[in-house]
Amino acid sequence: MRVGIDARFLTHPQAGGFKTYTSNLIAALAEVDTENEYFLYVDRPPDQDTPLPNRPNFTTCIVLGSLPLLGMPWREQVGLSLRAMRDKLDLLHSPSLTAPLRLTCPSVLTIHDMIWFFPEKFSNSNTLSSKRRLMEWYYRFVPPFAARNASAVLTVSRASKETIVQHLRLSPDRVFVTHEAASHIFRQVADRQKIETIRRKYNLAADFVLAIGSADPRKNISTLVQAYAMLPVSKQERYQLAIVWTHRFLAPSLTRQVTALGIQNRVRFLEQIPDDELVLLYNAASLFVFPSLYEGFGLPVLEAMACGTPVVAANNSSIPEIVGDAALLFDAEDSGAMADVIAQVLARKALQMSLIEKGLHQAASFSWAKCARETAAVYRQVLWK
Repeated sequence: MRVGIDARFLTHPQAGGFKTYTSNLIAALAEVDTENEYFLYVDRPPDQDTPLPNRPNFTTCIVLGSLPLLGMPWREQVGLSLRAMRDKLDLLHSPSLTAPLRLTCPSVLTIHDMIWFFPEKFSNSNTLSSKRRLMEWYYRFVPPFAARNASAVLTVSRASKETIVQHLRLSPDRVFVTHEAASHIFRQVADRQKIETIRRKYNLAADFVLAIGSADPRKNISTLVQAYAMLPVSKQERYQLAIVWTHRFLAPSLTRQVTALGIQNRVRFLEQIPDDELVLLYNAASLFVFPSLYEGFGLPVLEAMACGTPVVAANNSSIPEIVGDAALLFDAEDSGAMADVIAQVLARKALQMSLIEKGLHQAASFSWAKCARETAAVYRQVLWK
């Protein structure tokens, strides 16, 4: 079987969910599948840091997307379609929500979540450049057509499957759940010196609560800040709040909020944290809080659990499915409820130890190898119909 994968996020500089999914899936496919022939279509020449499999059944091909404004859409709809025909693919997998709408072979599409379907809730269009607004439009209108054209749709949680089936009106037997997993680098670190070094590097207190923010208001860091301000002063004095920014777009407004609440001396914003340091921050943290308003999967909760950090999280979308009984949950829109759950865990050592033990077990139940095997099984099912 000749399988093509649109692997543009392997070489794309933008970090985030698509890149994490694509790189981990391809690495796992290289480990578990030695029979099928894979063609990885990147969008620019790879550099020495690009994670390309060194396997005889994997070939990397460059399909450029360099036209101004229309670069990615033109690459996907024209360049990739032509390359798939030229390479005589049996199947093309598009792992990043959109796909060519005209292909000479069957297609598999991964839809991670339905955030794009609710622009009134999750869009930042009024703050975007013309190019970004064009891309948001593309990501909003192409997926329904791509999903209907696909022989199979993959998604990363049962919760996402339910919303995909409901809103795109797809038959449930065409949508397959293949859970993601924490990368193997996220693990418990026994070397306390490394942990102390990272704590001192970022001027963190001996005890701190950790969260991750981004340019997306959906991550709900504002409500977390409000909840932290509601903790007893004794808890604030002992437990600093550390927020890692993957993008600082919302940092200025959060800075103003922190100042208005009078907690600026107890909140630390950290930026441009590489994964090897994020592992140590998870290990150093007393608690990880995940207050998101909506997630297709919610990978950070598994990363924290794999590092032996107790987790509290929102009770919406896919999050309860992913955390199981290994986290305490709260209403993401209720700052008081969030504060109560945070205070409960910080006050009870036995509860922390229980969450750590359950979290390690829960994180270990997910693996990229399993995701890859299930993905390859969908490929076979599509071609055997």
